[in-house]
Amino acid sequence: MPARIIIPVALMIIAMGCGGIRDIAEEPAKEIEPLTVTGFRATGHEPFWELEIEFDNLLKFSSLTDRYPELTFHMPDPDMPGNLSLVKYSAKTYNAEAEVAISREECKDTMKGDLFPYTVTISVRRNHFDQYTVFRGCGRYLGTYRLNDIWILKKIDSDPIDIPDSRKYPRLEVDLSGKTITGYGGCNKFHGRAELVNNNLVTGNIISTRMACIDTQEIENRFLETLSGKTLEFSIIEDTMKMTDGETELIFRRAGQQN
Repeated sequence: MPARIIIPVALMIIAMGCGGIRDIAEEPAKEIEPLTVTGFRATGHEPFWELEIEFDNLLKFSSLTDRYPELTFHMPDPDMPGNLSLVKYSAKTYNAEAEVAISREECKDTMKGDLFPYTVTISVRRNHFDQYTVFRGCGRYLGTYRLNDIWILKKIDSDPIDIPDSRKYPRLEVDLSGKTITGYGGCNKFHGRAELVNNNLVTGNIISTRMACIDTQEIENRFLETLSGKTLEFSIIEDTMKMTDGETELIFRRAGQQN
């Protein structure tokens, strides 16, 4: 092939190649969707509805109704009138309001008959002139958020908890949305800061009342020493939780469940 033909062809190939490279380089990067984790889910029927709570993110409600097909709210702060037996959330956007009540009361699904640990009531309306529409159903915490509950201490290491009849069993209440733990050590009430970090519960120093109880003091001391200012690994199987600081193991039963 004559040189005068080869040179234009080569230049054309190079130009096409550069154009292809330029096109790829200028193509905008794809946005990656942020990872969200549903920590609580509830459902109900007649009509069907669903609630999903992504803690520290969103509260989402949907139903098979024309008026409330889908509502999304920024996650509000919890309101706990007493303890974790009842948690309330009040959420609002420019076109809707929602009141959510999560009660630690066993709930039976009206369609399948499945049992859930929480009863859920949701009241929604479009504006403050409307009457609330109320939806009722059942729910449960999911994943690591199953820790968000009331737990009764049953063993420290392999030693069963032996409490006099005049006293209550030690208990731990974990509120992940409020980032706190509270409870009762067998003699004194206690509270402290706590949050999930890499699927572990990281606690601050425990603060407690200062009553002296000879019959339960040793149990309380071991319990609070294990909880205070620690990184705690935990595992939950059905209604039993094991928690350890690497030296001492605490074994709990979910409140309201049989031994």
